[in-house]
Amino acid sequence: MSSRFSRRQCLVSASLLAIASISLRSTAEEPAGEKIASRSVIGKPVACRTIPLGQAGIRRVVTAIAADPRGEYLAAAGDDYKIRILRTTDLKVVRTLVEHGDIVRTLDFDPTGKRLVSAGNDGRLILWDREESFQFIREVAGSPALAEVTFAPDGSGLAAVGFEREVFLLGKGESKRVSLRCGCQDLRAVRYRDDAAVLAVAGRCGTLHLFDSVTKECSEHRLHAARIRDIVFLPSGNMAICVAEDGFVSVFDTAGVQPSRQFRVTTGKLFAVTVLNSELVAVAGSDNVIRVIDWKEGQVVQRLEGHTGSVIALDAQSGLLFSGSYDATLRRWSITDIVAGRQRIAGAGAAGIGPRVD
Repeated sequence: MSSRFSRRQCLVSASLLAIASISLRSTAEEPAGEKIASRSVIGKPVACRTIPLGQAGIRRVVTAIAADPRGEYLAAAGDDYKIRILRTTDLKVVRTLVEHGDIVRTLDFDPTGKRLVSAGNDGRLILWDREESFQFIREVAGSPALAEVTFAPDGSGLAAVGFEREVFLLGKGESKRVSLRCGCQDLRAVRYRDDAAVLAVAGRCGTLHLFDSVTKECSEHRLHAARIRDIVFLPSGNMAICVAEDGFVSVFDTAGVQPSRQFRVTTGKLFAVTVLNSELVAVAGSDNVIRVIDWKEGQVVQRLEGHTGSVIALDAQSGLLFSGSYDATLRRWSITDIVAGRQRIAGAGAAGIGPRVD
C-alpha cells in the first residue's frame, strides 16, 4: 500500500511540475486586434519574502493557500497532501496538518479566524480548530472531489463546489445540508457577497451564476469565453470580480446598477484574484506574473515578478499579499509597498515616461 501511495504522489508531483515547466517555456504573443490593459511603469520592483514549501531538499508544489483574518498565520497546502501553518511574521512552519489522502485544492478561514476548512480531490471536507492548535474538529462526510469551499460571511455555514453541477450548502449540523444544481459543469469558484444575500458560482462555461440566498433562484450572466477560475467580492459592496482562463478580468455589479465590464490583462490563463484595497485587486496565472489592477479604470498598474511557475493561489490580509506557485515557493508582499509603487507609476504615466507593463 505504501509503495502504491508513494508512486501516486510522484506521478501527481511530476504532472504539476510539468505544467510549471510548460508555463516557463510559453511566451505567447499578443493577438492582433487584442489590446492588453496596461499603463506605463517606473520605479523599483516591489520586494518580497520568498520561502520554499516543504522540507530541506524536497520542495512541494503549492496547491492552495489561505490567510488568517487576524493576520497571524498563513495556511498552505502542498502536493504531498499536507497543510502547513506558517507564522506570517517570519513564514516559519509552526504546525503541519496530516489528514488528507489526495491533493488539497482549497483552504479558507472563517471570518473570526477560529476555524480553518480544507477540501480537495479525496472528497474529505475537514474543519480545524485554530484555538486548539489547529486540531481536527470534524469531517463532513459524503462529499465528492471539491474544487473550492468558502465560509458564509457570518461563519454559520459553508458553500462548496466540485467538478460537477452541484453546489453544496452546509450548515453547522450534519442534517443541515442543501444541494443546488447549477447550469454549468466543472465548477471551480464559489463566493458569498458580504451581506450573504447572493452566492456566486462559476466554472467551465464562463458564466457567472448568482443564487439568491433566500429563494435559491439562480440568474446567469455570460462573462467569459473560457473557464472562470476565481471570484471575489469587493468588501461591503455588490461588485464581483472574476478571472478566467481567457486572460480577461470581469467586473460585474450583482445589484444590476452598473453594466458589466471586461478587460484583458494577459495572453495566458488567469487562476487567482484577491482584493488589496477598495481600488486595487491582484490577479495571477500561467505566465508567472502577479498583476495589480485598478478595477475602476480597467488598468494594470503594477507587476510583481519573481515566481518561475504558474501562480495558482493569492490571498491578502492585514496589509500583506501572499502568493503560492507551481515553482514550489510561497511569497509575501507588502501591500503598502505595492500601493507606493502604484503611486510612482501614476506619476510616471502623467509625465508620459516609463516602459509598458506588458
